[in-house]
Amino acid sequence: MMPGRSFAVLAMFTALPLAACGGSDQPSSNQAAEPDTSAAGGVTREAVVREETPVTPIAPAAAIQSQPGPDGSQVDLIKLAVTGDILTATFRCSSQDKINTEAFRVDGISIIDDATSQRISILKDNAGDWLASSVSGNSMMVSCEVKPGIFWAKFPAPPATSKTVSINLPNTAPFDGVPVTR
Repeated sequence: MMPGRSFAVLAMFTALPLAACGGSDQPSSNQAAEPDTSAAGGVTREAVVREETPVTPIAPAAAIQSQPGPDGSQVDLIKLAVTGDILTATFRCSSQDKINTEAFRVDGISIIDDATSQRISILKDNAGDWLASSVSGNSMMVSCEVKPGIFWAKFPAPPATSKTVSINLPNTAPFDGVPVTR
């Protein structure tokens, strides 16, 4: 067989299955499902009709503590939990008047172990990047720029004997005596 002919035969055999899989004859999702027997070999296909399920909004998490923040905003501590050797703090920023544009210096955010008075800073990964949301690379700011905005930070966990911690954010009143969930 000549080289040009083997290519034409190969193209014909690969095009045949593709032509049988064409999707232009399928009904849209708004149409009722009707059997389609137009495909080769009498194969019956039925379209899937999906009913729309109403979306139920998730209730906002209850605040463990709330403190006044910068520019008349409010900062809520909504979660503080230890997993393994890591303590994660999650915050929500909100404001009645505007979209939040708060930004906090990452090196100014800390946890104070109430039992030992030890200051604990945000963790960094092996590349030296802060383990906090909305922080890219070695940026020094964690931001809260939506209404309401959520941000989190990870810290080394205090010892299991420490039952409470205090949390400090720049330009925000301190969150004192917060119970640690383990």
